[in-house]
Parts: sequence; structure tokens; C-alpha cells
Amino acid sequence: MARKQDMTQSEAEKILDLPERYDKRALRKSFMALAQKYHPDNAATNGISPDEAQRKMTQVNKAYALLKTYFEDNAEATLHRDMMGGEEGRYGVGVHFSPTGQKVGKTQVDDSLFWDKDGNPRSAVAEKNANDAVDAAPGTHRLRRFLLGPVFLRVAFVALLALLWWAVSPVLPANAGRFNVGVDASLLDYVGWLAAFLYPTYFLVYELLAGHISGSVREAINGLISLQTRVHVNIRPSGSYTSELTSLIQKQWYGPLELPLAGFLVALALSYPLGGDALVAGWPWQKVLLMAGGAFFGIDGLLGCFGSGFVTGIARSLGNAVEKRYVTMRMNMLKRCGQWASAKHAR
Repeated sequence: MARKQDMTQSEAEKILDLPERYDKRALRKSFMALAQKYHPDNAATNGISPDEAQRKMTQVNKAYALLKTYFEDNAEATLHRDMMGGEEGRYGVGVHFSPTGQKVGKTQVDDSLFWDKDGNPRSAVAEKNANDAVDAAPGTHRLRRFLLGPVFLRVAFVALLALLWWAVSPVLPANAGRFNVGVDASLLDYVGWLAAFLYPTYFLVYELLAGHISGSVREAINGLISLQTRVHVNIRPSGSYTSELTSLIQKQWYGPLELPLAGFLVALALSYPLGGDALVAGWPWQKVLLMAGGAFFGIDGLLGCFGSGFVTGIARSLGNAVEKRYVTMRMNMLKRCGQWASAKHAR
């Protein structure tokens, strides 16, 4: 028979006074601070009796022993604090781990991680009430929701990108005369034609199908307005989602985007005059660096076509960092706008 656990996650996090989101380093830091506070050498100085210090330290050790097990599978994980058991006056309600029971919270945003005192998800209660109140109040924000919604700005950005494509695309007869792709054309001429065709076409199709360019802009604008007015208007469907900026960074096909850059660097290297301070086989160092850069982006572009490569890896890491920051900023913004069950957090 399994031994009954004598301390819950919520109780352990309360004892260690952990923040809403914490990692292994934050857990260790909190544990060490309390261990020093209740140490026999420091307890009397802190006005704590020996018996009380021993009792507190026993609780701290139990709490730390429980919570550190959550990082055994992934030492770099981040946990959402389980505040369901928190005292309303002190902790109120806050971030709960996933309703599926998964302890380690992903960085993906989900407003259902915000719970009220009765255990109802914020997305089903507080968000609906807040949005209904916003629309019912004088000076309705329905116009803001329309202008910053998923349709209006996306259509506007698609129209702008279509105009850009129409103005520069070399496949159109009106623009063909500006590009030399005849028998006397240089490699640089061909690269210019490829870039003028690829980039406007790619981003037009990307925005048409994904909408992450306009999505990043509308999320940023809505967030700034919410912070200034302290009135948050929801502009997206409820449920789990990734921030638009993270999607814009991570959900790109970087391989084809790198290839024109590789061709441009190689073309510059081939056109660079010989002479000067020779570095390799009579080539000056500028020519060598340009050729090396072209080779790097060429190989990385080919790898990127298959979802690998250096630039793709950097984009994934950058997107993860952006997403973590976005989660924190969104929580703080909701508190600032009063869309939080605890009055303590409404500023």
C-alpha cells in the first residue's frame, strides 16, 4: 500500500513562499533562504524560539523534498504554482497546473490556468464576465474588438503585401524591364530577380494562410491600449494558444529565405577584385569572408528546407524565450486591468 502523502503541492509552495511561476533554481533559492532563517545559529537573532525553528525547518524540508521531485524528469522545467489551496486574503487565486493533471506547465498561454475561488476556470467565468462588462459599459469597445480582431487587420496586411508584390514582382510584365536575366546577366542580377520574386510572394502567401504578421501587430497594440486604459478587451478565441510573435518567429520556412542571401554573398565574393592583402590562394580576406558566409547560409538554407539548421534552431530558442516573457506580461496585464479574482492583484 502506498504511503499517504502528508503535504500537498499547494501547501508545500505556500510554506516556501514561491512565486506564481518558478523553476528549480527559484525553488532552491527559497529553500536556502528559509534554511538560513531557521538555522539554530540564526533563529534567536530572528526572534524565533528553538522549538518553533525546529518545527518550521521540518516543514521546509518536507516541502522541498516534495517539490524537487517535480524536476527529476526535466531540470529546466517551469512550474505553475498551485494556488487552489491558498488563503484568499494572502494568495487569493491564481495559476493552477493544467486541468489534465500535468504538473509541469508549458509556456503556451491558456487563460484557463487562471482559476476562481470555487475552482472554475477564468476563461469560463472571469473572462466572460469582464468582456460582457466591457461591452455593456458606456463607450463600448466593440469597435476596438473589430479593428483589432482576427479579420480586419489581416485583410489590411494581405492587401498591403499584395500591393508590394504587384509593385516589385519580376514575373509581371510591368516590372520585368527592371531586371536583367538575359545571357549577359551576372550572378548578382539573377539573385536580385530571385529575391524580388521570393520574398514578397512568400510573405504574402504566409500572411494569407497563417496571419501571424498582422496577429503580432494586433496583440501588441491591444496590449499597449490595455495597459494605458486599464481596460482589457479580448480579441481572440478562448482556449490554449501560442502568442502571435512566437508563432511568427518559429513557424517560418527559413530554408528558402536563406538561399537568396547565400547567393548574394557568393555573387559579391566573385565580383570582388583580386589583389591587396592575400589570405587564401591570392584572395583578399574580404573575398574569403564573403564566400564563407555564402557557403554557410547555402548549407544552412538547404538544412532549413527540412526543418533543421542553425537559423531554424536559433528561431526555436528565441521563440521559446519570447513565449515565456509573453506569459508573464499577459498575467501582469490582466492583474493591472482588474481581471483577476484577488483584489490584492488589481492595481
